[in-house]
Amino acid sequence: MAVKGTPVELVLDTMDGDPEHTEEELQYLLAELQQIDLASVDRVSSAPAPSGTRSGDAVELGALLIGLGGSGALLPVLVGLVQDWLNRQRSATIRLKIGDDEIELTTACDDMRQRALEEFLRRHEE
Repeated sequence: MAVKGTPVELVLDTMDGDPEHTEEELQYLLAELQQIDLASVDRVSSAPAPSGTRSGDAVELGALLIGLGGSGALLPVLVGLVQDWLNRQRSATIRLKIGDDEIELTTACDDMRQRALEEFLRRHEE
């Protein structure tokens, strides 16, 4: 899986323990992500499937690897889309990770989370 530009790992947790629900919600999120000009969006593969199974790579539940393109200028757009998507959910968490830097966004928003998000974006400005 080749990531184009700044790689961002996105992990969705619907917080209900239901893999089918998580997959369904991830598909809705993917449809919205396709509306912005991302360089690439790929499902994250976990460890190879055990021998004797059909798939060579098991897909990690709720995880995407997103390429932002050359400058990373799309990060605020991506974060805005994720926040908008979360605002329409009853209960969910999305973790965004760039290198070793990670932020967790939830359906609940408060001033402290907003400041943490602004600081995360500031660290990755280009």
